[in-house]
Amino acid sequence: MSISKNTTLFILMLLACYFYHVPSLAAQVTADAVIQEGPLYVGDPFTLQIRVSGSDQPEPPDLSGLDDFLVQYQGGSQNNSSSITYINGQITKTVSRGFVFSYQLTPRQTGPLTIPSLFIQADGLTVRTRPINVNILKPETTDDIKLRLSLSKKHCYVGEPVTFIVTWYLRQDVRSFNFVIPLLDRTDWFYFIDPETDQKSSIKYYRIPLAAGEVIAEQGKDSLDGIQYTTIIFSKVLIPKRPGDLSIEPATVACEILTGYRQSQRRRPFGGNFFSGVFGGRQGIYKKVVVPSNALHLKVKHVPIQGKPANFAGHIGNYKISSQATPIDVNVGDPITLTITLSGPEYLDQVSLPLLTNQANLTKDFKIPQERATGETRGKTKVFTQTLRALRPDVKQIPSIELPYFDTSSQKYKIARTQPIAITVKSTRVVTALDAEGRSLPMVSSNEVETWTKGIAYNYEDLSVIQNQRTGFILVRSPAWMICAMVPPILYLMILLTTLIIRKKQADPQAMLAKKAFSKLCADLKTDAHLESEKSKIDNLLDALRHYLGAKLRMSSQAIVFGDVYSILAEKGVSKELLNALKSIFDACEAGRYAGTTGDVDSSMLSKKTIKTAKKLETFFK
Repeated sequence: MSISKNTTLFILMLLACYFYHVPSLAAQVTADAVIQEGPLYVGDPFTLQIRVSGSDQPEPPDLSGLDDFLVQYQGGSQNNSSSITYINGQITKTVSRGFVFSYQLTPRQTGPLTIPSLFIQADGLTVRTRPINVNILKPETTDDIKLRLSLSKKHCYVGEPVTFIVTWYLRQDVRSFNFVIPLLDRTDWFYFIDPETDQKSSIKYYRIPLAAGEVIAEQGKDSLDGIQYTTIIFSKVLIPKRPGDLSIEPATVACEILTGYRQSQRRRPFGGNFFSGVFGGRQGIYKKVVVPSNALHLKVKHVPIQGKPANFAGHIGNYKISSQATPIDVNVGDPITLTITLSGPEYLDQVSLPLLTNQANLTKDFKIPQERATGETRGKTKVFTQTLRALRPDVKQIPSIELPYFDTSSQKYKIARTQPIAITVKSTRVVTALDAEGRSLPMVSSNEVETWTKGIAYNYEDLSVIQNQRTGFILVRSPAWMICAMVPPILYLMILLTTLIIRKKQADPQAMLAKKAFSKLCADLKTDAHLESEKSKIDNLLDALRHYLGAKLRMSSQAIVFGDVYSILAEKGVSKELLNALKSIFDACEAGRYAGTTGDVDSSMLSKKTIKTAKKLETFFK
């Protein structure tokens, strides 16, 4: 008996429906808030997780109403899973979707507090979490640990660097420490720069993890209130963005302090992974303490209006400026590369070049492009390059370039100037075939052969002997003639195009690196599969991410941390959500590299998250 194709297809469909059933992925969207267990102390951060079920693409909740807490976003991740069950010969596959937002909350006061219901937008629905009541305790105090904040100055101007110093005083062994410094989250007020450390072999240095990355701290000794302490000191450079009176909240450090020793005298490094051997590091009994610092006040002023130059561009400090030009022997319209070097202030990363189009003595003789050079920091200087083109052959020099600045030491406006640069500008002249003859031709009516003793015009008949002789279209219609006529201009265009591409690449090699940065990141992350240990994979991922950001932002990729790129990306319009995702990647990598917690990090998932985040960042670099 024969079976038709339609009957066979119908039987196969029935068998598939019987043996394998996949339910709809649609599920009810819910959200819940969860905090870590254990006692909570004022100034001691704890983790809050918002767990969303039924959707893996929810909108971040609004936590701006949590005034009793300092809120720091730690990142989010999808929490999808699938399971297969086999019941009575039927296979059922269940897929659940979810997402987890993680936040670090630091209580600002003691007593009963409430984390209110939070609203979540997901798949067109609005759900809310349950409120959570918490009791915030006052931690034990001790004279063995102190925390002090200080500023290099209490009054400054917008754009004037101020050094923020954190000093941790210790008289006892500690471990599991965590700093909370609210000032470092005030990106609306400051640019933050890590100061250079002149590391000496006689001093011990430590990497201190902070919410925005890490800092390098040095160990020393000092007395406070007549008591001798071991000190751990680190600092940040603040560059104010706007004027105003700013009250700086106290910082806190939460840690476990040694209270005694067990019978076992097994050696344990001081400070876990960081402070090895400061106090001998014996294993002991520890208790939780949270130590607050003092508060600070900073007054940021505008520079005075009186005496301000018209072309003042916000440069604060004692500046010097110099310039070089190449080539200096040009024709009208030829490009001249002008290199301008700024020096003087200690921190130049945020310094920009004043608009050269505002230099009246320069614009009258030169064409200046509207694009402003970004500049490159080289040690104690910042170098800018700009292209100029002379407008006329009577231009004899590149005039002095002025840089008005406000000198904070003298409280006066001053002007730094470059030295004029002598140049030679020639007229642009079109060379004709007549010039190649070696003389000018008189328009006379004569066709007799003349003897000319100068140049190549020996036997010469002037232009009057030229007659209009029609040869027809025979040659034009010849395919061979057409090919011969077209090949030279095509070859010329190809050579010209190749030359322009090469010159463009050589003119801005960093642009090519930036263009290829994303594909290189993807290629670098593929090498993870060939690495044996998780730590090697994490190290490779962190290095690849640093090279990607370094190429895109045109900065040195060596030891880039999140704090180095935060303000730059924020100015480019990168969303807070995307910045937080990037921060969570840095935190995970740095935890694996420096804190030895690679067991908690899935390098494969982290690699996928890195590529996804970088792909979103690409839209802001175009």
